[in-house]
Amino acid sequence: MHRTKRALIALSLALALGLALAQSAVVMQSADPNTLDPTQNRETPTFNVLLNIYDALLFKNPDGSFAPSLAESWTATDDTTWEFTLRQGVTFHDGTPFDADAVVYTIERILDPEAASPIAGGFGFIEEAVALSPFELRITTTRPTPLAEHYFSEILIVSPTAYEAAGARAFALDPVGTGPYRFVSWTRDVELVLSAFEDHWRGAPAIAEVVFRPVPEAITRYSALLAGEADVVTQLPPSLVPSVEAAPDARLETVAGARVIYIGINTLGTNEALRDARVRRALNYAVDLEGIIEGIFDGLAVPTVALLTEVDFGFNPGLEPYPFDPEAARALLEESGHVGASVQLGTPSGRYVNDVQVAQAVAAQLEAVGFDVDLMVSEYGAYVGALFTGNAPDLFLIGWGNAPLDADFILVPLLRTDELLSYVSDETLDALLDAGRTTVDREARLAAYEAATQLIHEEAYVVPLYKQLDAYGVSERIDWTPRTDEFIWMFSASPRN
Repeated sequence: MHRTKRALIALSLALALGLALAQSAVVMQSADPNTLDPTQNRETPTFNVLLNIYDALLFKNPDGSFAPSLAESWTATDDTTWEFTLRQGVTFHDGTPFDADAVVYTIERILDPEAASPIAGGFGFIEEAVALSPFELRITTTRPTPLAEHYFSEILIVSPTAYEAAGARAFALDPVGTGPYRFVSWTRDVELVLSAFEDHWRGAPAIAEVVFRPVPEAITRYSALLAGEADVVTQLPPSLVPSVEAAPDARLETVAGARVIYIGINTLGTNEALRDARVRRALNYAVDLEGIIEGIFDGLAVPTVALLTEVDFGFNPGLEPYPFDPEAARALLEESGHVGASVQLGTPSGRYVNDVQVAQAVAAQLEAVGFDVDLMVSEYGAYVGALFTGNAPDLFLIGWGNAPLDADFILVPLLRTDELLSYVSDETLDALLDAGRTTVDREARLAAYEAATQLIHEEAYVVPLYKQLDAYGVSERIDWTPRTDEFIWMFSASPRN
């Protein structure tokens, strides 16, 4: 009798413990959010938190198709006009109702010059957003926009009432959206806590609480996973993959990556050598990309050409990566008169898998052909802040996700004059990129991007590196599947029984 009672008590405790674990999930990324204001940021670690707090007009499915979200239906009435029927009965976390005015308010905040939003350039195609009725919306664009639906899926709608009451600075620390999780607390560089919004229009999330913790070191994220202190950990390096596969309480989840890692070249800065295409070609010839992929990533990465691979729309099959040719690099430096040129090479630490190792390898390879390299390793937030405000070093290792797998989404922000991460100004390139993004004619777009990538390759405006396989560690306590676009959408997670 006593033995049976003890067994029942033990079973009850075990079930209670399992339930407690299932009610909370810890996500470890490499970096903390920069802000919780979605009108001011789109960078991936930030966006992964934001997309759980807010909803967009459309929802992008893992396969790249689009589904209703705050918009129940939408249609393009002509090449530059989109009309939306919005979902009724939706409330923000503060209890105020969602309507078309909230969408207009959010778009105007993004595009307001006084707000100086770093993401405004991506939405510059929007001419006007007008509420036709409380639940009908019209967006007109300045031009045909082939990727309009993608951008509509990334306009995360804020509560106008909360934004106006708090002001921009306070709202960025205490956000209010309509998403499946509501904000609870944020201790910078320690943890950010969200709780399930039970009145969400999709229904309550299966996981009651989500905690995001920034952990730059991959080995620390891995150790936390194996110790049962984390449920999803990002960016596992290849060296740790076998250990996760063998772990009894965790598993490996992988997906083909859409993020390109590259070395940006500041052609607009004070370093005169980098204005010379011969020097930029020398940089490309000096880098042993295949050696980096094999030696640092165990072959789990794909070289890119002009920042694209064959899965991206606009890829130019007539181009191949620069070969590793140190002699060609030395000859170009000699010809240009820039032997011994000094260059700064910046890299974040822990934002991307093996980022510092890659930068160290590149620095050594550049020095081997005659460059004088000053390698600078920075905390990611400060690093990307400098890049986004025009203060890049001579060379900078950075990544850019190409979620739509389209040349427009990557070439424009990284290489068109005055765009977010561009340190290039080339009128011919600008015209080609504009041609590709102002028509919906597929063949015309392909022709524009083939010409653009040919120019990018010949002028060596960047040192393209690779896309890698994205590897995640996931606790056996939950079901969760990664996405190619790197979104950590926790509404799709559920406890394992």
